[in-house]
Amino acid sequence: MAAKLDLLDEDEAISVGRRASRREPGYGRLQQLLRDEILEGRIPAGARLKVSDIAARFNTSTNPAREALQGLEGEGLIVITPNRGARVRLIDEDMVRNIFDIRALLEPYIMRTFVEFARQEDVAALRVLQEKCQSACDAALYPEFHAANVDFHDYITDRHFNVEAVRIMKQHNSWLRALSLKNPLTLAHMRASCAEHWELVAAVENGDPDAAVQAIGKHMMRSRGIFLAHMRRDRMRGASTAGISV
Repeated sequence: MAAKLDLLDEDEAISVGRRASRREPGYGRLQQLLRDEILEGRIPAGARLKVSDIAARFNTSTNPAREALQGLEGEGLIVITPNRGARVRLIDEDMVRNIFDIRALLEPYIMRTFVEFARQEDVAALRVLQEKCQSACDAALYPEFHAANVDFHDYITDRHFNVEAVRIMKQHNSWLRALSLKNPLTLAHMRASCAEHWELVAAVENGDPDAAVQAIGKHMMRSRGIFLAHMRRDRMRGASTAGISV
């Protein structure tokens, strides 16, 4: 009888644990949710982030909330000051410029290596991923295009041997992708992006690293211009709403 009760208690504990895991996001998931809200402007620059408030809002304990904030500090999205807590840093045009300045060094390096070491199956896979981008563009479906675009670029980055370069790229990607969901691309931008992707695919298929580097440079500079234009527009709208001259 005791053994049966122990078994029931164990089953109940497992069930409770499963329910709790559904309710309580781990710190990695919590960090992602907060990151998206910061980059999309739902948590504004200068806002204070309190561990207790986050824990209550997401129905979790304070430890995941604290770890999520520490992770966001490591990403540079918040500043934690002793005895003053955590505040959201300003996500502005200077930050985006800095990101793209760093990417201007890393992207050509990663792209060149991909071309030089790509196997036949990598070349074929990249074409398939680009065909998905093109299909979404042809249908004017931005969410599908965004997902396919992420897969296309991640396929190239994830195969690089320099784990530190990949780590930096992934961190920047998480920021830029959240910002891009706030400001979806127009159909004209999607078409231009697809055309540049095809240039990359052609360079990879031809085994031409110089052409690939040139193509990724053009692709990156156009993306930089789009991001900065969106941020300038949002800044001017915010200033206009507040009655501030810019």
